Amino acid sequence: MNTYVKNYWSVYLDFLHDFKQLKYRGFSLPYLYHLPSLTRHNKAFWQALYDDKFDEQLKHHVVDQKEIQDVFQAYIQSHQKQALVKNKHGKVLVNYDTILRFPQKTFDDYFDHSKTLILRVGPDENHKAISKIPTIYLNDYKIDTLEAIIQLQYETKTLFKTYRGHHLYKDTNFQKVFMKKIVDIVHYIEQSVRLLDDISVSCIIVSSTHGYISRVLALVAMEKGIPVICMQHGIIANEFGYIPKIATIDAVYGHYETSWYQRIGVPKESLAIIGHPRFDQAFQTPTVAKLKFHNQLGLDTCRKTLLIVVRGNRNIVKWRNLIRTISEKLHLNILIKDFPGNPPHPLTKEFPFVHSTKTYRLYDILPNVDGVVSYPSTVALEAMLVNKPVFILNRKHPNNTGYYDDLDELVQTDPIKLGELVVKLFNDQKYSKYVKDKREDFLQIAYPNISLSGERLKKLMNRLIG
Repeated sequence: MNTYVKNYWSVYLDFLHDFKQLKYRGFSLPYLYHLPSLTRHNKAFWQALYDDKFDEQLKHHVVDQKEIQDVFQAYIQSHQKQALVKNKHGKVLVNYDTILRFPQKTFDDYFDHSKTLILRVGPDENHKAISKIPTIYLNDYKIDTLEAIIQLQYETKTLFKTYRGHHLYKDTNFQKVFMKKIVDIVHYIEQSVRLLDDISVSCIIVSSTHGYISRVLALVAMEKGIPVICMQHGIIANEFGYIPKIATIDAVYGHYETSWYQRIGVPKESLAIIGHPRFDQAFQTPTVAKLKFHNQLGLDTCRKTLLIVVRGNRNIVKWRNLIRTISEKLHLNILIKDFPGNPPHPLTKEFPFVHSTKTYRLYDILPNVDGVVSYPSTVALEAMLVNKPVFILNRKHPNNTGYYDDLDELVQTDPIKLGELVVKLFNDQKYSKYVKDKREDFLQIAYPNISLSGERLKKLMNRLIG
């Protein structure tokens, strides 16, 4: 671990220790918080993590991520008051949020509608029905917890006074978000307990255990002996989003994750290589004809098409240099895929041959392009599953796990060098084969089982339910 990562995890253990006395229904509240959400706007804090001397003001001095997992494992075990209960007559509860992203077909093909419930926080006019599966709402189990919240907030204010000179806790935004989340966490605990008392549940599926609702739900469930499956919501590019592991089983993409988790002390039997049901779309027949795709996006049908995957305006100078390098030597259609809902990227206005993917879904785009350049995102893995040549414009970040490093020179931080390799792909048949071989070798580790993930998930659920 480098200094930045060591300091972050040391701060995390300090946080768990310093606020451990704040409890509701036996749950120590700091274990239910998402620490980055308390520090998101504190630039001084994140910058301080680079300092070798920062740990002089810390109580804990982490040297291995295993220490974090060990602490959480002890906490989880303290709440597992009974062994896992096999309940084949109960309902499968799917906590449906923005990052679960199960396709409709997954629910139609692999979930028994009579034995499945979709859980949402509350009614929303933007929510679409999931097949014929009934939806229940966490907010329907809300009760008055004002007295408990007031008491916890009073105790918290007292702690803030005690820590008035603390490098992190003195931050007004930290305190504001902390106080607000007390309300949410208490409600989620109470609602989860009442929901699982009311409904016979055999298994719970969550997209992550780092969101407030899913973490609370998972811990309450495990206290009742209900198994929890946590899907992997994206590649492990940033370890802060995947440690600690909390669920009964984490359904991961491949061997990379099982090795990574075991290195930090996670038992092998609590991991299952499932892939992700949304990736099953990679193995289905394309639904959008290439000619229609080209015409609707204004592409030149005589040119090859390159997809560039960006994240807003981050690293826009690098992306500009990449596009210039490629366009000076090769005439391509270039598509830019940004986060859904974002306006057309500025580079689509700067270059006449650069177009937005508009509202096209990823699995309608991928079959209709000839290559992909991405930041280290899950989309790059999905493109490889559709057998597309993939290059990564890497960025230096202290908590980068190096997920794509085995692609060797296909991963570059220099956009000009990467652009030259993209040109080589389209001009050199021998190099094109090298790129293909690299992709296939990478997938042997990253996504080794290309059978349908929905089927593997169903088998895992059946094993846990009994």
